Amino acid sequence: MQQYFILSLIASIIVVVFAITNAATVPVKIFFAQYELSLALIIFISTALGAVIATMIAFVKQFKLNKQIKSLTTDNQTLMIENKKLQEELHLPKTGKSPLDAAVEKTR
Repeated sequence: MQQYFILSLIASIIVVVFAITNAATVPVKIFFAQYELSLALIIFISTALGAVIATMIAFVKQFKLNKQIKSLTTDNQTLMIENKKLQEELHLPKTGKSPLDAAVEKTR
């Protein structure tokens, strides 16, 4: 986690230095409108929007993974219960019948 923070901090510093060195005013066309904005402001807005979009994509991916983990955990618990029942059936007291015969009788 600290490595990610340090890398983000370094990337932010690089973006700030790049934006400050390119502070000239440039024309920007958005659909039918045209604006005169600082290149530094455009760089900051683009970087912020990129970070927001990346965060939203990460949240969607994390949500899907959490849903899958919950489903697999439920399946695992069901299988563990079934496994325990089958193990108990294998260790039935000796009645002269095979475990398979005892299991067949239980299902009737």
